[in-house]
Amino acid sequence: MPPELSAVTTGPDESAGAAPAKGRPRSEAVSQSILEAALDLIAEHGTITDVSVEAIAERSGVSKATIYRRWPSKEELIVTAVERLKAPIPTTMPRTSLRDDLTHIANNMRKTFGARDRKVFKCMMTAVKEPEYKEHHDRMVEHRRLFVRETFAHWAERGELADDVDLDLAVAMFISPLLTIFVYGHYSELNRPDTVEQFVGTLLRGIGGPLCESRA
Repeated sequence: MPPELSAVTTGPDESAGAAPAKGRPRSEAVSQSILEAALDLIAEHGTITDVSVEAIAERSGVSKATIYRRWPSKEELIVTAVERLKAPIPTTMPRTSLRDDLTHIANNMRKTFGARDRKVFKCMMTAVKEPEYKEHHDRMVEHRRLFVRETFAHWAERGELADDVDLDLAVAMFISPLLTIFVYGHYSELNRPDTVEQFVGTLLRGIGGPLCESRA
């Protein structure tokens, strides 16, 4: 039986995009059609630069004004669309051990992406080198990083991390390989069900504290 999950605070919803303005409620279906149109066009063009708001409006069947009421810029629209492809941050956690929590987070990242979505991710990795995209992208993903950092900090206080572990480095060591395998599609031979458990176990053998080792 899986461990009981505890509710956690995850911060703002990364898929929300810009804060809604006052007035008539917006249609989620319209917003989703705009985001899907943006993703389709990015994959078709193989670049974000060549995708215009005009093209997104035409593909989704809405006006440019409808788009700008939801997102103040093309950059924010694109980053929101890409971020929505990722699995949401868990709203509950096992909180039974560091191993269980990391396994839960990692399994949550094991979302199956199609060819279109992988093309979009590759385009985004190129686009974030530009300041106008990097600013929005960093803001969107920062609360994901903080969520994982808070998980490590929670268990560090309980003796499940070695005393000399740098939490920011631990977060990078945890997130980067998972993104590489499950999101960006590299090392496809590792995209299998048992990878998460093996990965978490290997990581904790390097940075786990005495209490963590006693649970292994």
